[in-house]
Amino acid sequence: MDARRGVIGWGVAAAAVYLVIAPFVGRGVPARLLYEGEVPPAPYRWVHPPPELARDNQQPTGGSGQIGLNPSGSGSASILTDDAQAGIIFPHDAVAPQPGVTSATVKIAPVDPATVAPPPRGYAFDGNAYRVEAAYSNGRPVALRRSVTPVLRYPRNATVLLRWNGGKWTMLDTKRVQAALQIFAASDQLGVFVAARSIGGGTPVLLLYAGAAGVAVLIAAIIALRLRRRAAGSAAAS
Repeated sequence: MDARRGVIGWGVAAAAVYLVIAPFVGRGVPARLLYEGEVPPAPYRWVHPPPELARDNQQPTGGSGQIGLNPSGSGSASILTDDAQAGIIFPHDAVAPQPGVTSATVKIAPVDPATVAPPPRGYAFDGNAYRVEAAYSNGRPVALRRSVTPVLRYPRNATVLLRWNGGKWTMLDTKRVQAALQIFAASDQLGVFVAARSIGGGTPVLLLYAGAAGVAVLIAAIIALRLRRRAAGSAAAS
């Protein structure tokens, strides 16, 4: 039953992400629909681009939006950056109510992850970090009572979504849509989110090539030796 609920939950999240991105496609904003793989994504916008991409880089944009509140809690809401590289989904009733407060404001701001903290050991950042903040109209930070879903686009080959909440990076239970270069996860806290990739735990590619080359040389030597012996045997028989 728990596994079934998990599948259903991620299906709902994926559908919600689809609904978040879809309206922006018709407005000419560079966005990709989940599971749609026919059109290449627009060039990634870096806060701090790699040197080889700096010349043509465009700076990423932030985003903001409102969440409606009533005495029982919040409505559902999806907030997206203007360039559609990051978003966050608030399910129904995710934000706890406050007496006399009818709305909360959510802000998403791109930041260079290197200015936040070093990545966890064995990982490298893949793209921008995004700081997500939300406050009631009275200025107090919102209290979450349900998990939200941050969604990031990554530029290369991210495998995990990290969250920084002032003390350490937390690895979230991550899902990704490789065709759309998008990564998302459920999070019970707001904070700074960034996509990352693993850089450890595997055999280096050069070592794999070297090993394969060594095996090929060994096989070639064995074949040559056998041919030489066969030729010598044939000569002796003659």
